Amino acid sequence: MSTTIIDKILIHMLDMEHSQVIYSDTYIDLVEGTTEYYDKKLEKCLTNTTIKQLVVGNEHHLLQAARNMIIDDEQFMAESRKIAQDLFMVCKNVEEMPNSNLMFIECKVDGEKMIIIIKLNYKVTPVSVIEEVDGKQMIKFVNRQLLPPKTTNVDEAILINVDQSTVSMIEKRFQIDGKPGYYLNEQYIKGEPLLSDKQKLSIVNKVVKKVDSEYNVFEGDPVALVKKEMIDLVMDHQPIKPLALAKKVMGDDYNASEEVETIMKDLGIQEEDEIVNVPISMDRMSRCKLVLDNDRVVELNVEDYLNHENIVTETDMTGTTTITLNNIRDIKIK
Repeated sequence: MSTTIIDKILIHMLDMEHSQVIYSDTYIDLVEGTTEYYDKKLEKCLTNTTIKQLVVGNEHHLLQAARNMIIDDEQFMAESRKIAQDLFMVCKNVEEMPNSNLMFIECKVDGEKMIIIIKLNYKVTPVSVIEEVDGKQMIKFVNRQLLPPKTTNVDEAILINVDQSTVSMIEKRFQIDGKPGYYLNEQYIKGEPLLSDKQKLSIVNKVVKKVDSEYNVFEGDPVALVKKEMIDLVMDHQPIKPLALAKKVMGDDYNASEEVETIMKDLGIQEEDEIVNVPISMDRMSRCKLVLDNDRVVELNVEDYLNHENIVTETDMTGTTTITLNNIRDIKIK
């Protein structure tokens, strides 16, 4: 988990309903015990597995803006207003764009200075209201636009690491010209996207399955071994490098390992790449599901599957497989 220190927060509003930007003139008071919502949204932003780093020039407009913003409050205010106005003009071209708040945050993440812009899209939610007409009370539900709860994932954000001169993003699909599409990078940031953590793990799983199907390295599904190796790396506080992870799953099979490396590099995975935010929880990593025909599912511990403990599979002459689960003390339905 990163160590994050918030230096300042400023919020502007994109009022798409009335086609205007509403600017704040005052910073959020960062009094201890009153910033839970802001803290939680920042945490959800930084741990999002769909964050994509973008390849941009060193003089990119967002890098220049961020460098100005950390100078003083006046520059922070001015640059944030310009970014809000620019985003508003882009959002006007997106169908059914909801109202949103832009939360501009200056902070340090593991000691590195960052400017983070979180776009909090309002959600249409039914709320209860009490009305009185002619002395009679009526309780009814009406739709109101409300900010997303603090525990939900962040839909959109721009993350600028000032010290490293990098720009990353979280983006959401909207209806654009009548079909689903993305606008944040294509129409505003205009960088070359790298792979997200979620995409890196997906590539690892797909590549090891493909190569294993050709070389028969692993008895069973190699994705289970990917999970086990990731658990070991997390528990040992070691970096998760997708290329090294996939090659380790191939064991001592030189040809399979070489094939994995070739395919993954062709797909944009390099030796130095890391998975920073693991896309699945430790609990999910520790378990695997055997999906059988007729939509039957057997869930068990990854270690049991890999070590063939407490489970026996037998295949008869007709190709039908029988699965036997052993050492069962109790059965509960969930």
